[in-house]
Amino acid sequence: MKLNEQVAAGIVEEHLGQWRRVARYDELAVMEENGDKDWEHVLGEDGREYEVLAHAFPPGNETLRMVISVDHCRRDHRAADPLIREAVMRLP
Repeated sequence: MKLNEQVAAGIVEEHLGQWRRVARYDELAVMEENGDKDWEHVLGEDGREYEVLAHAFPPGNETLRMVISVDHCRRDHRAADPLIREAVMRLP
């Protein structure tokens, strides 16, 4: 089954918005350094379960990339086409 991009976009924007409001650069730097990733299962407005992956990519020029990706969770396999959004956080 194909990923419902409208529902996935709402989920990914909500999670990215939360990161923009509450994440601090030093917390993301520790997350990136340790290779940590946050996983969460979310029930979409279409009643399907989605898997949300949040992580930070290596800094470049005093910045970190905050990345959120959403996959459609299925027992047999994940969707081959995850929806990905990112934002950049600069060193304060």
